Parts: sequence; structure tokens; C-alpha cells
Amino acid sequence: MSSNSITTASLFTLLEGTWTGQGRGQFPTVKSFDYREILTFTRRDEKTLAYEQRAQKRYDGQTEWLVSHWENGFIRELENGELEMINAQIGRSEVLIGSVESLDTVICIRFVSKTITNDARMISSARTFELDGDSLRYEMEMQTTAVDNSTKHLEVTLRRMK
Repeated sequence: MSSNSITTASLFTLLEGTWTGQGRGQFPTVKSFDYREILTFTRRDEKTLAYEQRAQKRYDGQTEWLVSHWENGFIRELENGELEMINAQIGRSEVLIGSVESLDTVICIRFVSKTITNDARMISSARTFELDGDSLRYEMEMQTTAVDNSTKHLEVTLRRMK
């Protein structure tokens, strides 16, 4: 965590539930696309939050949504106060380390990859979550063997499902 006043337990309570929304995907080596996802956070204990992310995409000019991404993982608090995100996807797994910052009503969580396995194309990834009440903005960026700099890949705004 960070030096702000939010605890991991209260952060996980705020995230817990199902979120859904739409956004945009892009990357220099792929065709741009509309993106929608359902993201579910489930509390395991005070220091562990499980999540499932299921997404669909629709390439520019298409009307049909295609299955895009399915990921499962955990976010947990480490002994040093940092957050760790561990996820498994088809063809890749990642371990990311994160920190939390509160800015007025917005809680920002930023994760940066520590380890990526089973995908030789990936060099690094980063994820940013901005929680503001019942709105959760999410960005994912990555660096690959084909793209030298960390570059935005996904941007989506999710709303808490009631």
C-alpha cells in the first residue's frame, strides 16, 4: 500500500463485486477494436482478493463481438505493504507488483510486471485501476519484442453492477 489512509481490507471491500463496461483496444501490431468486459472481484480474506476478467472485442467495421480474453487471478497484500497481482491467461501468466494512492475521491492502483512467463513476445506490462465510487477506470499497457516502448493497449470504464 502507500502512506495514505486506505487499508487493504477497505480497498478490497470497495472493489468487491461485479463490474461491466466498454472501452477501446489498440496496439501498433494489431487492428484497433472496441472492447467490453465483465470483471468480478471476490473477497477471499482480509489480504486476498480473487478476480475473473472476461472480455470480448469487435474490430473496427465489424458488428459481431468475438471472445477476446479470459483471465483469472489474485490480488494480495505482501508483508512489505505492496500489492501483488498474480494472473493466468491462455498462453501467459504474470506477476505484477502494485501500489495504491488516494487522490480526493479517486483511489489509484498501479501494477507493474515483475515476471511474465510462457509468452516470449511479452517484455513488460502495466495496469492502472482508478476507482471513483461505482466507476472503475482500467488501462493496460505493454512492451513486446515488436514494440520497444510501453504502449497503451486497453482502456475501459466499468460500472458496478447493482
